[in-house]
Amino acid sequence: MSVDRIPAELRVQDFFHHIDMGFLNRRLCMTALPPPLRSWYSEHARSGNDHMTVLSNDHLLVTMLLDLYQEIGVPTLLEALRIGSPRQTFRSTERLAPCPEIYTAKRVDHAVELDVDFGKPVRMAYHTEHLVSSTGTMTLAAGSKEGYVQSIVGVLHDRGDRYEIEPLVIGAPWLDHPRNGDACGTLMWHGRDFGEILPEDIHEFSKMTSVVVLSATEWLEAMRAIPESRIKSAFASLLNEPTRKDWGGEPNDHFSSNVTVAGRRRTAAFLLKGPANFREMTLDLCGKRADQIYRLSNSRADISVVQHCHLVGEAVRNTLRALTVFPGNPRKFCIIDGQATYRILKAYSLL
Repeated sequence: MSVDRIPAELRVQDFFHHIDMGFLNRRLCMTALPPPLRSWYSEHARSGNDHMTVLSNDHLLVTMLLDLYQEIGVPTLLEALRIGSPRQTFRSTERLAPCPEIYTAKRVDHAVELDVDFGKPVRMAYHTEHLVSSTGTMTLAAGSKEGYVQSIVGVLHDRGDRYEIEPLVIGAPWLDHPRNGDACGTLMWHGRDFGEILPEDIHEFSKMTSVVVLSATEWLEAMRAIPESRIKSAFASLLNEPTRKDWGGEPNDHFSSNVTVAGRRRTAAFLLKGPANFREMTLDLCGKRADQIYRLSNSRADISVVQHCHLVGEAVRNTLRALTVFPGNPRKFCIIDGQATYRILKAYSLL
């Protein structure tokens, strides 16, 4: 599935990013909650040991954990790796290597497949007694090779020769939650794709849909000749904002509080890339260890936008998603590649 398969009226909304648990270490989750929240959970958990009661209580526990971690700003895995602490809690959605031995072994470990190299392996290790779902077990066994991603709440440990994750929760990104109301039925299968919006979802760019591009040559020749400064000026003009002077180490190339999505005013941070390197955007165009994407997401805007004059590679998209879309977090991201940039500029007579 892809983002354009999600109905536009739902794609732009803020929904609660939950986890459909395949693995749950209840003891570690309860330990992570401060005493008042543990007491609240004990008072509100349903009594009984039948499947639906246990499932309801597990969802309540994970919801409380995600709310707490959103409130205190627990980072993603990529951010935790950059922090460099010996022990760091995180929440993230990641690709994992297949782990077929999960069906027979009491303890397993498998690699986390990152596009950014942190100098040593990142692996996740856990006891299989905490598996709570046959579907979750199947997706962990199959791994990213079969297209599965996992939302994870865990603790990252620096073991010297490797990084090791101690998970509290592992499961599919999930939007089927009471907070998401009537949209649950439509969204429940789109958890792995939700969080990205399209350039035309931004009202100030929406006229781009009137532009039909006849060939790759059409937009490539135009974008090759347009410097980054002109793109910045054009986007700022569409948002009725001035531009600011560039400086080294800036968190973003432009920050706006006048982006309109779904009729609401939102904040957006932009990373802009002109034709100085006129090729597909790869992570090496985004600074050492993708630090430009890291700084962009750290702007804490409602929407993180990456714009490039050419194509945008899968590793860039994966890294931006990993830093922006994760359990409990409502923020979104947007990719504006060269063809989309061309359509925006042409639609508003800014070429």
